[in-house]
Amino acid sequence: MAPVVRGRRPLVMNPAEVDDDLVRDVTEILTVLCAWCYGSGATVNRAGRAVEAVIDPDESA
Repeated sequence: MAPVVRGRRPLVMNPAEVDDDLVRDVTEILTVLCAWCYGSGATVNRAGRAVEAVIDPDESA
């Protein structure tokens, strides 16, 4: 149940600070996820190119 339904109300001390923290946290999460996604894709591509180079070294040049 939401705190409001229970008769409680969340207290925010400094709304601007909470927004800044939230934006910073979301930005960090997105940055890490994007780096992870693009990094794993680059690893797969690099491995694929290495396999192709071993199979047919004349075409990879």
